[in-house]
Amino acid sequence: MRASSSSKSEMVSSMLFGEVCSVVGSDGEWLQVRTNYDRYVGWVPEMYLIDFSSFEKTDWAVVSEVGSYFLGDEGDKILLSPGCRVPNSGNIVIDGGVYYYRGGKFLVAGAAAAAEAFLNTPYLWGGRSIWGIDCSGLVQAVGQMLRINMPRDAYQQALCGDREMWDQRKPGDLAYFANADGKVTHVGILLDDERIIHAYGKVRIDQLTANGIVNEQSGLLTHKLFDIRTWPKIV
Repeated sequence: MRASSSSKSEMVSSMLFGEVCSVVGSDGEWLQVRTNYDRYVGWVPEMYLIDFSSFEKTDWAVVSEVGSYFLGDEGDKILLSPGCRVPNSGNIVIDGGVYYYRGGKFLVAGAAAAAEAFLNTPYLWGGRSIWGIDCSGLVQAVGQMLRINMPRDAYQQALCGDREMWDQRKPGDLAYFANADGKVTHVGILLDDERIIHAYGKVRIDQLTANGIVNEQSGLLTHKLFDIRTWPKIV
């Protein structure tokens, strides 16, 4: 999803396979869309989308495995990232061809384990998949796997869930970090009392202290701790 109707404009977010959006504008071969999941607005090429009307009666499941894909009749594959949506039936028809779902080998259990499925994924501003992801995209993707709706951006996510005191923190909690102006700009997921997984250059594990994130390689404080919160209730 781009900020404007051009491939040269900033990537602001991305949609995963099976997600649904509404068209709110157009400019040539580009469509301005609003995602149904988090109401995010951006521009995508029209060729990337198909009409959802034929799938309205389809029951969908969220992919919670790594390495899953659709296999077509002619052997072609559609790779799937955790958080994608696929029909419960296990197959889907695209452009007249039938594709069959093949599950991966890693079934996640809990926020911390789900986040580790993305370990070493390259950082990509606006990314939400195992091929590129940003910090809030990681949290949103894990939320989808846990059946928890989360907003797109870190400062929006920081308003969700219940606040935790430092000595009450637990694995799976969300830690938020602010810039010098006090605005939340970063988020990560606690693996345990002393480690956090977050997207910074890549999805990585670093040390978490009461002051913030300490880079495991450099030993430097890279992000200042703002708040720790639980996930909101499952919907």
